[in-house]
Amino acid sequence: MARKHAKAEITGDVEQIVSFRLGRETFATMVSQVREIRKVEDITRVPKMPNYIEGVMNLRGQITTVIDLKKRLGISSEGSSRSDQSRIIVAEVGDNQLGIIVDAVEDVMRVPKESISPPPKALEGTESTLTGISKLEDRLIMMLDLEKVVNESEISQRARALSDQSNIDQVDEGEVSA
Repeated sequence: MARKHAKAEITGDVEQIVSFRLGRETFATMVSQVREIRKVEDITRVPKMPNYIEGVMNLRGQITTVIDLKKRLGISSEGSSRSDQSRIIVAEVGDNQLGIIVDAVEDVMRVPKESISPPPKALEGTESTLTGISKLEDRLIMMLDLEKVVNESEISQRARALSDQSNIDQVDEGEVSA
């Protein structure tokens, strides 16, 4: 899981990030948005959802919406599929807990703030999901703003609807057995 990094002393302002792979590209998000990292398992599909919403999972009694980040970002799945390395990053997005499927989690690391550059002007815009690009050793890591990636209001509405549906199903089951 962890890559070997130069053991250079990091001084000054740093950001702690979780890096992960989607296809051949490396992305990252701030550790502060991540609650936990889990294996991909026990996802219940929900009909009539957008293709990037894989379904829901029961996470310690809380119904959590799960999205496929590659589908959401429009990254080709050609040449890659779910594997033993695939993971769900459970993140706090606004007021919601959300499961985000990635191909592999690579590392949790501290990066100097000065190594994070703003996205190129060509990539700027209100819809941009990038907060920056980090240059580490011989690679670039694209920093994602998860709230922009998942369009907080859209996911919030769907998460509430799925949670409400789950509560209705639990009430219906209780009435049947009563």
